[in-house]
Amino acid sequence: MQKIKLFTLVFTVLICCQSVIGQQIYKVSDYGKPGDIYLYNRLPPVQNASALVTGSNVTWDLTAQADLSTHVSRIVTPSEGIDQFTFVGVCTLGGNSIFDCLSIWSNTEQALLIPDTLSLFAFSLTDLQRYQNKTTNKLLENFFGFTVDLGGTVQQAAIVYEAPDTILNFPIAFGNHWTSHVKWALDLSATGQNLQYESNQSRTTSVDSWGTLITPYDTFTNVIRVRSEILRQDVLTTDSLTVPINLSQVEYMWFDTNYTLPVMTANGIATDSTDILAAVQYIYEATCPTPAWTVDSDHDVYYIDHSGSVDVNFHFANSNANEYSWDFGDSSFGNSTGDITHTYYVGGEYAIAVTGCMTDCLPLNSCISEIIEFEIIDTVTSVLVVPGNELGIKLYPNPAKETVTMDIPVNLGPQQYQMLDISGREVKSGILSTGISTLDASQMDNGVYSVRLWKKDGVRDRLAVMRLAVIK
Repeated sequence: MQKIKLFTLVFTVLICCQSVIGQQIYKVSDYGKPGDIYLYNRLPPVQNASALVTGSNVTWDLTAQADLSTHVSRIVTPSEGIDQFTFVGVCTLGGNSIFDCLSIWSNTEQALLIPDTLSLFAFSLTDLQRYQNKTTNKLLENFFGFTVDLGGTVQQAAIVYEAPDTILNFPIAFGNHWTSHVKWALDLSATGQNLQYESNQSRTTSVDSWGTLITPYDTFTNVIRVRSEILRQDVLTTDSLTVPINLSQVEYMWFDTNYTLPVMTANGIATDSTDILAAVQYIYEATCPTPAWTVDSDHDVYYIDHSGSVDVNFHFANSNANEYSWDFGDSSFGNSTGDITHTYYVGGEYAIAVTGCMTDCLPLNSCISEIIEFEIIDTVTSVLVVPGNELGIKLYPNPAKETVTMDIPVNLGPQQYQMLDISGREVKSGILSTGISTLDASQMDNGVYSVRLWKKDGVRDRLAVMRLAVIK
């Protein structure tokens, strides 16, 4: 009889231990810090029953959803999301004192950047940021940042909570649960928008499941899931009306100790019968291949005929980037996924800059650039396009890092200049005197820039073009 009892005890202990071993425990030290970055694949906005499976040792199987729609989420320092001066300005719009705003800022450790869009009454919030702080046992959210268009003025803004929202309570173990309450207010009167918004939120969180997550590209065998239901009781006030808004939202996060951010997230609306998921995304571990593409034009010399224009075809070989940006050298820009044709109307010597990027893999901004040179001959031309070095204009160092020097010959006289990035966005412009001038390049991103110079005064009958590379 004693042997049977002992056997039963040992068997029970083994079963218990196996169960414990199978359950993930996610600690505060497992969660991310500034510098962490992951590529996520966003599923189509359809109900996915597999993501809602609940319980012990379950399998979330998403292999049927193999379409790719990738974006990057990353953790940065607070100042990389919004600078302190801007934060204090928008923080006070919620009725907070400057002292309170500075205190909130000093107690914010990091920001999670989410390239997504959210609607808030009449506005679309873009470039979402969740500003957080890790304590010894909690992940607290102090405020929520975004970019918004207020009547044609695009500006950064933030929603600051009266008290932090407890997003995670560590260690995350199966069966744990916690609650959190958040209030915030936003008064846009100071921006010319007579709108006030108040929100009372109650978050109820439970660690409700553990098991295996299977995506079309990866299998995560030791995952634990957190479910949060957020009840919102909001009030929107304008000149003419007061509108109560009641909403029940749901957020899911799947964690694996091998990853410092959730391996999968989902959010949507909670109803009495089920959760309706609007967005499901999982980590997509794809490493960018070595760039192999090259590009060239059909000819080195083209001729403008009686039609007044000429088409130039650009062809790729070994194309393995999925997005190409073009500076066609004539103040026009474009994008393509492969071969492209561009029409030219003015003769001259051209240097076309092409940047090819891989946007569905890491490292982020895995791009290289190439230059294509050719000449277009036109017997009648109103504007002569000339390489700047042929006029004696010097630009150095090239590539540049912190500064770039422009040396304008005295015989050319003062020059107006314009510097454009690969997308055609102007990053610098002004007037350069003859002789040596130094321009600040420290705030310019890595890439190839188009530099255009023409006479300060008189008819614009000559355009000098040069290319500048910035590499840091």
